Amino acid sequence: MKRLLIDINSIIPYYTVGFVTGIGRSTLELLKALSKVEDIPFEIVLFSQNTRGVKAKKDFSFKYLHFYMPYRKFFKKISSILQLKRWFCRYDLIHMPNNTDLEENERKVIYTIHDLIVCRYPEMWGVENDLSFFVKLKFSLRNCKAIVTCSESSKRDIIDFSGVPEDKVISIPWGIDREKFRSVKKSDFIKRVGISSLYYFSASCNHPRKNLSLILQAYRDYYEKGGVGQLVLLNPNKAEMIGFEDLMRSKRIIVCRCISDEELVELYSHAQCSIIVSEYEGFGFPVLESLACHTMVLSAANSSLVEAGGNVVDYVESLSVEAISRKMLKYDKKEKYETIDIKKIESHLNNFTWEKCAERYINFYRKQLSI
Repeated sequence: MKRLLIDINSIIPYYTVGFVTGIGRSTLELLKALSKVEDIPFEIVLFSQNTRGVKAKKDFSFKYLHFYMPYRKFFKKISSILQLKRWFCRYDLIHMPNNTDLEENERKVIYTIHDLIVCRYPEMWGVENDLSFFVKLKFSLRNCKAIVTCSESSKRDIIDFSGVPEDKVISIPWGIDREKFRSVKKSDFIKRVGISSLYYFSASCNHPRKNLSLILQAYRDYYEKGGVGQLVLLNPNKAEMIGFEDLMRSKRIIVCRCISDEELVELYSHAQCSIIVSEYEGFGFPVLESLACHTMVLSAANSSLVEAGGNVVDYVESLSVEAISRKMLKYDKKEKYETIDIKKIESHLNNFTWEKCAERYINFYRKQLSI
């Protein structure tokens, strides 16, 4: 039986600090979905590397390969030179779900490239003057066996950047956990932090591309024009909050940080609408999370957001203060049930399940393994 080695180092924080975000979160959900598939026609081995021996063995029935060495560049390079994974696992294929990395045989590697944000905002990764970084990235994409990404938007970006043929890149959308993200009546957390019955929520404000400053300016304009709702922000960049202290002191703007998934679901469920006006997204989890909680999304119409939102969200005409403020004032005048079509939302969300995601990954793996 052929053997697939999947690197799971991105999910290790889930076992050390109790939670995982971003790439680790989507990788963890994919592994959970794959573990529920019966009669997989190849063997899956999960790979981890750290000195503490932390691995995910208690959660999955797959076999494991663990290297007791630091997960740092020097040790990964040694492992690659010595081809340790090949000697200890005898894999037919390696899947790296956490973008590119040092690998011993890229001709047998599948890379998951979630997005190319690093190309849009190189200064955030300190590579704006590092031409070699982009040369190496392009080399890895051209030399690996295949590339998988989570949206058609990211697929186009990868092809445009690397020049690889279209059939080398496949788009497989992530799923949404409907057991976790669903409409709830519970409002204990909302009452505890002083949130009113009418508020607008942005769960996506911790990166310059999220356009937090635009949301804040739009909210001030909305407020000055008679808007009555609060603005609730999750983990906003503190530097961008400067100049809006008056609205925070008066509790017109509420800041939430480090909340649980249950509290996040409350915030989604009771919001008048969610605001997601990023300049660029690789997938758009917050769009689907809000819809799953039966809350309308006020979204930018760019990148992967139009895929996540489909024809069920409300797109702003432009990324401008006036356009966003005008939409918020419109929602002030409506009852929440008037803003959503639950049947239409549920039909849209059926396209984004982890079961379908796992099924498509299995078929993708089979093709790459020539099974």
